[in-house]
Amino acid sequence: MFEGLLKPGTLVLIALAIVIAVYLFILEKRTKSDVAAALCKKYAVMTTELLASVPNEELVQAVVSNVMSKQDKRKPDAAAQLPLLSRGRAAVYSVWLLCKELETQDFSTVFRSPSRRFAEPAADGLERIGASNSATALRAALRTAEEGTDSPLWEAVTTVFREAIATDQPLLLCVQYIRENPDEFVD
Repeated sequence: MFEGLLKPGTLVLIALAIVIAVYLFILEKRTKSDVAAALCKKYAVMTTELLASVPNEELVQAVVSNVMSKQDKRKPDAAAQLPLLSRGRAAVYSVWLLCKELETQDFSTVFRSPSRRFAEPAADGLERIGASNSATALRAALRTAEEGTDSPLWEAVTTVFREAIATDQPLLLCVQYIRENPDEFVD
């Protein structure tokens, strides 16, 4: 059954396929890192003119890149930086981070990860940008999480939160908030 796999030529092809897969993974990761670095450089100093010129579909990422450009490169810690930011920047960054985490992880995993530190600021940020249903649902999840994510209410609370996020569309509300409050986002 596996006789063909044991031939030297087949083993070479398998090894070559593995090397190519690893190379492509590293290349993709490096490309994403290069793009992030370029955005941080581009938006390091946010002027009124630059902010106004950013298309809506890139606006939240521009603000996030601006925030990230201000972190200590040797020891980045966005949570320590939040209190130093304008209320608008802190709100948008926290909401963005929570939404991005939820795109790739379930709510329980986010609550057990280092991103948990951003949950309270994200709730405040959701309120600030006008996503009050999401803010209320997140605060309920925070209270329930104190009892443990294995609490009988946890699944119901997280479902309500995901539905509120889907309805409120906080990243779109961030765009609207940034456009209406540009002074909170310029250096």
